[in-house]
Amino acid sequence: MKTLSQFKLSALALTISTLTIPSVTLAQDNQNETDVQDEQYETITVTSNRRTKSLNEVPMAVTALGSMTLERANVLDIEDVAGMTPGFSISTYNPVTPQPYIRGVGTNSSSVGDDASVGVFIDDVYAGRAGGFRSDMFDIQRVEVLRGPQGSLYGRNVAGGAISVITKDPTEFFEAKVKGTLGSYNLMELQGMVSGPVADDINGRFAGSIRQRDGWVDNVYTGNELRDQDNKSFRGKLDFDLSQSADLMLIADYAKDTLEGPGARSVTHYDEVFGAKYPTQDEIDQVDLYKDGSTDREIFGLSANLTVDLDEHLFTSITAYREQDYYFFDDLTGRYLRDAGLSLMNDASETSKQITQEFRLQNLTNGPFEWTAGVYLFNEEIERLEAWDSTKMYELQGVDNMSSRGVWDAANETDSYAVFGEGSYRLNDNWGITLGGRYTYDKKDFSVVASGAPDLLGFLQENYQVAKEKSWNSFTPKLTVNYFSEQGDMVYLTLSEGYKAGGYNGIAATEQAAGVPFDQEKARNYELGFKARFFDKALSLNGAAYFLDYTDLQNFTTDIETGEVRTATGDAEVKGIELDANAFITDGLRMFATYAYTDSEFTSFESDASVVGNRLARTPEHSGSIGFNYQWLFDGGYTMDWRTDVTYQDDMFFSVANEETAKTDSYALVNSNLTWETMDGWEFSVYGKNLTDKEYIVHSFSLTGVGFAIQGEPRTFGISVAKSF
Repeated sequence: MKTLSQFKLSALALTISTLTIPSVTLAQDNQNETDVQDEQYETITVTSNRRTKSLNEVPMAVTALGSMTLERANVLDIEDVAGMTPGFSISTYNPVTPQPYIRGVGTNSSSVGDDASVGVFIDDVYAGRAGGFRSDMFDIQRVEVLRGPQGSLYGRNVAGGAISVITKDPTEFFEAKVKGTLGSYNLMELQGMVSGPVADDINGRFAGSIRQRDGWVDNVYTGNELRDQDNKSFRGKLDFDLSQSADLMLIADYAKDTLEGPGARSVTHYDEVFGAKYPTQDEIDQVDLYKDGSTDREIFGLSANLTVDLDEHLFTSITAYREQDYYFFDDLTGRYLRDAGLSLMNDASETSKQITQEFRLQNLTNGPFEWTAGVYLFNEEIERLEAWDSTKMYELQGVDNMSSRGVWDAANETDSYAVFGEGSYRLNDNWGITLGGRYTYDKKDFSVVASGAPDLLGFLQENYQVAKEKSWNSFTPKLTVNYFSEQGDMVYLTLSEGYKAGGYNGIAATEQAAGVPFDQEKARNYELGFKARFFDKALSLNGAAYFLDYTDLQNFTTDIETGEVRTATGDAEVKGIELDANAFITDGLRMFATYAYTDSEFTSFESDASVVGNRLARTPEHSGSIGFNYQWLFDGGYTMDWRTDVTYQDDMFFSVANEETAKTDSYALVNSNLTWETMDGWEFSVYGKNLTDKEYIVHSFSLTGVGFAIQGEPRTFGISVAKSF
């Protein structure tokens, strides 16, 4: 395996990053024409409603992964996408509510008063709550990760970037596929899809996925196995051809996930505090918890996408409803600190409902000027009941019949309105300009009732009741100037801004802290990028250099000493380089690589001056991937496809304090897949993930000098059989 320095040099030499570029309406495109597959490899294009453009033709930093790539790389969920995308990472505090970070910016809070900094869209519909997008990746057309502020055409809360998941549409002809997978830890997975005409002028598509797997972590105290998974996901689409000029797409999706022992944390640095190693300290597959913990989540969504061709213009209306029910119980510290008389448990239940409406109008005429304009409406209601319980501390100290449980019954309603527009003008054969902007208004109605016995750790210091209301607004402009060479290569310069509304602290320790809102988050982005092709397009090189200036970046913080739990704000600067390379070595061999360098620093922090100069949490300085894809074509139409890749992530802190006890060291993961396809629709695959069985951490926090870490998954293997009809 390469050393870190060798990896950096090779990545830089290849100049790598996915900066492929969907234009004005990447998540607003006609998905029926976005994926084109050539004889050997998948080529992804984006169609802006009859204006099909290659990702290399539009100025924006985005990674686009098509259906074949997703399948060959065994992408199960959004976490797998992160390893294939420069500048994108996932923190997994709770495996069913992952926290996406792009270019150092994300949200580590699930409080009712907080919003995400990275917007996630499913078939053009914004998923507001954490984990609202967390379902199995099956029957997917493509996934797009847009890096940097997307403040003009995309929806709310995209200061860090946006993730767009586009599912496959119904077909005019019958097709079906069923796939079964068996793998490590008794993995059993069944996926199926059927698509085609259901009536005159109506096409439908139904897809489903059921996945079960045993856990790989043992709780030595209860004797139970943790990290068992039971996931179910279903989606249906109906496409109504209303007339020659009008089309209506109805979409319904449902997901239900159950996970045993979501916290399942290993202890680190115990010997540095207590002078001896804890029995399970070096055993990543063993934990010592009083309670196993569990997570249950249910998601439901409906949407209606109406498009009307008005000859020279296209009108689009997207109406959607989404809801999520969520329960979580976690023994945060278990028995690790029993000698110190310390124990802490957290449980929460939440119900969220959102309604969104978007109207868009864009021109269809061929010419140098292209434009899109629209209106966006958003309403979200959240109710959350959360408790932090340190009652066990009394028992550890020999005190009976005492309770220490702070409870927060909180609710928040958000109303958001936006108007937006963007226009691109091709000045001549070489020069083009894009100008856009978005005005957003957000209003939040927040309330919380906090009660319970005083928490020994100070999370709740008094009983209180608070009801507050506040609004925020912002205009986020965008300007891009791009140059095209005679060979079709591009250089672009972008100035853009992003915005996220302020909010309230949903589990504050005192009435005063609960009633004071935190400020809105603003991001200003300066980006210089290029895209070039060489050797008759056999080699593509894309790159971007950027500088991000953040004002009032929101960070969820917990001070165990004072019991203060809040979202605090601070200013930060992030600068970096993202590179990407894709080379067709022979007719059958393709090599690919990505690299991201991210230099992040807090320049101010309102509640703790010691944070100034620290790196942003969950932001590795170096990350990247390198791999190859080889395809053999045999007589009779049989094919064999072999993909192997190595993903690398530098060391990373999980807190703004940059504690060594809440940190993951650098690591590399090796994955491989071999697929055999026959002419009559059979497909046989064998895969392996984390082939070197690397130990790594996906989330950690520190308490009294001891670290509590959620470990990444060990080596796994699987075999699948699929049949297409």
